[in-house]
Amino acid sequence: MRPTKATIALKVLGLATVLCAGTLAGCSSGSGGPGNGTPSPSFTNTSSGPAKLVPASVRKSGSITIVTNATYPPYGRFAPDGTTIEGLDVDTANAIAPLIALPVKVVNASFDNFIPGLKAGRYDAGFNGITDTTDRRKTVDFINFEKFGNYFLTPTGSNLKITSLLSACGLNVGAENGDESINQYKQIAPQCRAIGKSAPNVKVYPSQAAAISAMVSERVQAILTGSNGPELVRQSNGKYKINGPYLPDSGEKFSVGGLAIAKGSPLAPALLAAMKTLYTNGTLGKIYAKYGFSAANILISPTLDTGSGSTPTATRS
Repeated sequence: MRPTKATIALKVLGLATVLCAGTLAGCSSGSGGPGNGTPSPSFTNTSSGPAKLVPASVRKSGSITIVTNATYPPYGRFAPDGTTIEGLDVDTANAIAPLIALPVKVVNASFDNFIPGLKAGRYDAGFNGITDTTDRRKTVDFINFEKFGNYFLTPTGSNLKITSLLSACGLNVGAENGDESINQYKQIAPQCRAIGKSAPNVKVYPSQAAAISAMVSERVQAILTGSNGPELVRQSNGKYKINGPYLPDSGEKFSVGGLAIAKGSPLAPALLAAMKTLYTNGTLGKIYAKYGFSAANILISPTLDTGSGSTPTATRS
């Protein structure tokens, strides 16, 4: 989930750097260009499925470009070589390519360059857990297939039993400076008092890593994180765990998002059809499961949002 300025500020600043993404189509040449040296596949079936929806002008260009951020795992990350992009976004792009019968190039950029780059035509689409908001839809459209909520993280040996956001009442909790969780804790303070407990005691840290360190050393009892919780746990070497269910942002509603595209993009029908295919045939669920996500928790049937209305939400599964 990408809702706060604090999250955006963590991204590496600078211009987009074109990097090959593993075996991604379009990143290599028959003569052994960058990437793994495998020739780009030749797509011949362009008259059926999502491929038939690709405009001739786009097909003539020879490929499409999808932007991610390689410092936000598991969506994007650098391989050990320090240049190759890998992760959930790359795997999804790899799955899209044969459906639209076009090579897909994945490039890296700071998150705050995504929307300007889409508007300027540098990218055709952007992944990386981007949330659909009313403000962002002034500039881009969204293909929504993810719902974003929160996980509580606690030390592995914690005896806390978290069932909802109200489980934080009376606890010492950590948060990154500027993170949306601080507002969520403030919002539940009256409910905490109504059940005879104190509001969460929020200790603010300069980064998520610092908040996690405070939790591991038991200076705080828990922290709230986004949909990347499973990946954080995977990297923790057993130091902490997800405690409780995947929680909506407020009440029973989750934020939604997934794939941002330029406003009025002619690629929208083809990309929407491709994402629907991946969702329906189970491929998308398998990709997300590979990175520790529960498909039932995070995936929704893909829809195109071009409107100017209120921010869309999804209900609890």
